Amino acid sequence: MTAVIAALAVLPYAVGFVNADGSVVLSLTTQTQTISPGDIININVVCNEFDSITDFGPVLITYDEEQFEFVSVTPADVLSGYNFTIDSEEAGNVTVSSSFVEVVDEETGNTIAPFIAEVETTLFQLSLRARAEGDGDTTINIASTGTFKKGDGTILSSYSSGTLAVNIAHGVSTDATLSALSIEGVTMTPAFDPQVFEYSATVSRDITSVVVNAVPNNLQATISIDGADELLSGENIVSIHVLAQDGIRWKDYRIFVNRQENYIPEGSGFVDTYGVTYTFMTFPTNLSIPEGFTQTTRTINGYSVPVFAKDGVVSVLVYVYNGTDNPALYFYNPVSGIATAYTPENTVVSVGRVLTGTEVPSGVTLPRGFTPGTRVIDGVEMQGFVNRDGNFICYMCDDTGYSSFHYYDPETGRFYEYKSVEQTAERVYRNMFYLFILISVLQSIFIVIMTYAIRKVVNNRTNPRPKRV
Repeated sequence: MTAVIAALAVLPYAVGFVNADGSVVLSLTTQTQTISPGDIININVVCNEFDSITDFGPVLITYDEEQFEFVSVTPADVLSGYNFTIDSEEAGNVTVSSSFVEVVDEETGNTIAPFIAEVETTLFQLSLRARAEGDGDTTINIASTGTFKKGDGTILSSYSSGTLAVNIAHGVSTDATLSALSIEGVTMTPAFDPQVFEYSATVSRDITSVVVNAVPNNLQATISIDGADELLSGENIVSIHVLAQDGIRWKDYRIFVNRQENYIPEGSGFVDTYGVTYTFMTFPTNLSIPEGFTQTTRTINGYSVPVFAKDGVVSVLVYVYNGTDNPALYFYNPVSGIATAYTPENTVVSVGRVLTGTEVPSGVTLPRGFTPGTRVIDGVEMQGFVNRDGNFICYMCDDTGYSSFHYYDPETGRFYEYKSVEQTAERVYRNMFYLFILISVLQSIFIVIMTYAIRKVVNNRTNPRPKRV
């Protein structure tokens, strides 16, 4: 449909323009003015020229609501830099407004100027469907042209050239075209056009069937779809056969659906917090996956990709290539955006977090009493530090980027963040206990000394020494 709009010039059935220098004149054109009940009629709203107009509308188009029902409004391709506002809530009325949005050319960095054309230009296409009970002659009108403003602020006068007469004739329809065609959740190329009969689409390996949505241009036409199920790897052909109401005319639309050989969508990948680009790769058959992780899919950076996940753990295992090293398994945290290489001898999943052993950074002090050592955990020998009580700790970084010493609890089989004993209340209370004992000993010695001194003074007073004569 959009290709038709872009290519339209002056069609056979059009109301002629009124000459008005410096003015915008709107008219309605269509490819046919005689349709059958249930048919869709596509009406182009055309202006005599389009000279750097940045805002226009609201253009009000009216039609007989007993004869037609609204289907859609499609902006013209040439106005791709314009935002359109469409209101069709009130039956029998459609209003369309548009404004230019500044767009920067990615190659040159220059701002793209508003569209300029000194010839007739299609602004948009209005699609209406003739009701089943529709009959006879009817008209479609431009009731109001709204305001047309140029980029320099100049307001242009605007006019409507008249009405478009349409005849709804009862009879058997010969229309075997579609008014809409799509695959649910899949992009087709090129964009749908009723007069284009072949399209292509790509689906991932895990897709074995597609849902095709096809709408006939005439509601009395019948549609049959074949080839949408049991897709094979590689190219598949989905056929949409449209048979007109007369039972004679027919058209076939075909969609070539390429089901990828692997599970990885083409171009899928992500950039981590540190700016490293990772590309998803196909899983090899000999992957070693941590216990409790199962294969599923997740949406990462807009792509549905296969991953290994575990309940309660935010990070997922992905098989990716970082552009430098060989493709490998990485734990990817979609919240923090951090990707960490998975190494069975150095990575554990504990208390819902992914912990990876790493070297102790300079400036970080090893807790007192610990020396380098190893511990076999789940059949893997891990490097870390042990003390004389047999406690084992590792310096580890989690999947949010936080690093610290972690203590391994053999009873639970989990790692917990290690807190130095010197900082605990137990050590404080022990020191206070020793202090109180020392004070008590000193106090006892003081009492003994004071008792001895007092007794000596009392004894001297009661038994004074004889004086010499």
